[in-house]
Amino acid sequence: MLARLINYFREARAELARVTWPSREEVIQATEAVLLFTFFMMIILWIYDLFFGWLVQTITGLLR
Repeated sequence: MLARLINYFREARAELARVTWPSREEVIQATEAVLLFTFFMMIILWIYDLFFGWLVQTITGLLR
């Protein structure tokens, strides 16, 4: 059992050595893209929230 566990970790370490890791510049570029997309979606969802909040208030105001 212990030999299998040790073998597993050896194979995992060997596999990680074969991975092509991104450069620092690639990581920074991808992070900027994710943050920009997140900010853009936040603005869009905020506008939707304002619109639907206004719509619900208008509808419920008409039903009274």
